Amino acid sequence: MQQRQLETRGRRPELLAPRRGAEPATKKPKNKASKAKSVMETSSSAAQAAGKTGTKGCCSQLFELVNAALMPFSSLFCCSSNNVKRAYSDDEPAHSKGKSLPPQDVIPPPAVSFTNTTPATIPPPKPALPIKNEPYTPQRSLSLFQSHADNDNPNVIGPESFETLCTAANIPLDGSLPLILAWQMQAKEMAKISKDEWVKATESLKISSLSQLTVALTDLENLLILGKPSLKKSAKKDQDPYDRTLYYSYAGDAQAAFQKLYMFCFSLAKPEQSRNIDMETSMAFWSVLLTPHYPVMKEVLEFIAERQGTYRAANKDLWSMMLEFCVTVKPTLQDYEADGAWPTLLDDYVSWKKSKTSGDSLETD
Repeated sequence: MQQRQLETRGRRPELLAPRRGAEPATKKPKNKASKAKSVMETSSSAAQAAGKTGTKGCCSQLFELVNAALMPFSSLFCCSSNNVKRAYSDDEPAHSKGKSLPPQDVIPPPAVSFTNTTPATIPPPKPALPIKNEPYTPQRSLSLFQSHADNDNPNVIGPESFETLCTAANIPLDGSLPLILAWQMQAKEMAKISKDEWVKATESLKISSLSQLTVALTDLENLLILGKPSLKKSAKKDQDPYDRTLYYSYAGDAQAAFQKLYMFCFSLAKPEQSRNIDMETSMAFWSVLLTPHYPVMKEVLEFIAERQGTYRAANKDLWSMMLEFCVTVKPTLQDYEADGAWPTLLDDYVSWKKSKTSGDSLETD
């Protein structure tokens, strides 16, 4: 016994007995209920953190709207009745713009419901389609339409089929190309093309393949949205991948052509029985149509987002004046006339911009 005590006397205490509070080497696995609770708590925390990062970009909003088959295209009037600015009618005199009316005077656009409310999965973009200068034929164009028409209605390319068509043609849904497509087809509804609209447009453009369609839409995007120089006319008309007669007419006055596209988009986005477009939808369209060419629009959108709920909708007057503001007023606001007949939203933006600029100057001093 005495010898055993001598042997253990030189050893460290931690080697002789386990430490107090020490965990065993093997942990008991959590049961399924415990794991599920942990996952739910983690998801909840992630959702709260994501909410603090800000609202979605306007382009992603437009993606959701063009992907309309997928979600009901409803109005988003969620503002406080005390913070609502009036949307003015087209025939209202300019001097009355300062007056405010109760919020019920603003006609909210009715919800547009679609048959399928499940979002479809968008595959990644495919490589660019080879351009085939195959001659246009009405039969080939009609066959292309039929291959993308709805199963339950062969005379219509509905919202879900519209998405499939855009994917097959390598047309991103979150940019201006779907809007240009609707414009060229003179479509009456968002993300929907009738057989008559298709036949008339493809006959005019001499398009009967997806590659030709993609080239035609990209040409217009470069000319009208991105402001690139117009294409030179080919020596022979049959050398073009499609009939560019309409394109060259647009190139003769690109600003007037863009205005046609811009005003068409108002009719496209506006619900049939309403005079207005809800502000969230308007912002999404402005971000795609105006922001690429007019830097001032980025700040206008920032202003509207900062005062979320103050402006409920845009009517035709505000829609058209927004384009005029972008064309005539520089980002520095040097060309802005305070006594002009601008909508209240733009007057408020100018005041916000000036106060922001003066505040920055004071901080610098």
